[in-house]
Amino acid sequence: MNALPAPTPSSAAPLSELPVTEDRGSGRIAGTDLTVAFKSRAGRNTALENVSFAVGGGEFVALLGPSGCGKSTLLNVIAGIVQPTGGSVAIDGVAVSRPQPKCGVVFQQHSLFPWMTVLENVAFGPQMLGFADPLGAARKLLRTVGLEGYEAAWPESLSGGMKQRVGIARALAVNPPVLLMDEPFGALDAQTRSIMQEELLKLWSEFHSTIVFVTHDIDEAIFLSDRILVMKTSPGGIRQEIVVDIPRPRGPEVIGSEAFRRIRQRIFGLIREETLKVFRAGGASGS
Repeated sequence: MNALPAPTPSSAAPLSELPVTEDRGSGRIAGTDLTVAFKSRAGRNTALENVSFAVGGGEFVALLGPSGCGKSTLLNVIAGIVQPTGGSVAIDGVAVSRPQPKCGVVFQQHSLFPWMTVLENVAFGPQMLGFADPLGAARKLLRTVGLEGYEAAWPESLSGGMKQRVGIARALAVNPPVLLMDEPFGALDAQTRSIMQEELLKLWSEFHSTIVFVTHDIDEAIFLSDRILVMKTSPGGIRQEIVVDIPRPRGPEVIGSEAFRRIRQRIFGLIREETLKVFRAGGASGS
């Protein structure tokens, strides 16, 4: 389908004592009246309609919702991969019209170059941008994500969690103010996924990038985020913003807390309502 024309654990430092929802500087994202419509043989499909949002510099925001609500589409608009049919998105006040080094992107499938070693994969971005010492920067990042000693390994020899760590290192290698993550841990087993979530928070506290994180998992969104944008369906949009008022730094024990349970219950009700809308619409169209 084509879019319609547009009118091993790191030793990271702890988080700052400042509230994490406070703007830390670069990496501010603003979307205004975003609409994305696709055309196909079946006609016009509006994936997003009149979506407006703002993300502060250094903030961690999750996009959460049922399948088909436009989470990945919104992420791709921020990345400049998909052009909106209407509206605009800007990073630090500059309109986004194409992919750019300001945004590192990590997908569910690792997308590493199979013909390159781990070190070469991570050094690729800095080399393309003319950094002074791309290999040195890549080695430092591999140490940070716990993969020192794997520089000469080929992607096919790595486990799923290790591939995603390489992918995160590659995204961070150009020091982007914004890191966009599309269900990066969705294909991992539960234990590896939990460890990767903890490691991501350590990396975030060190690099201070703004992170926009797409997920289907309510617990993952709560554990990681400052705010959660719960999305609605048919067409996609933002139904409600949930502030995660759980202190940082966070460990696995917060999942059993009353605050965590309260937020989970609230979000579960919203997601269930949106999922039921899709089921009922499908049943009505089929009758």
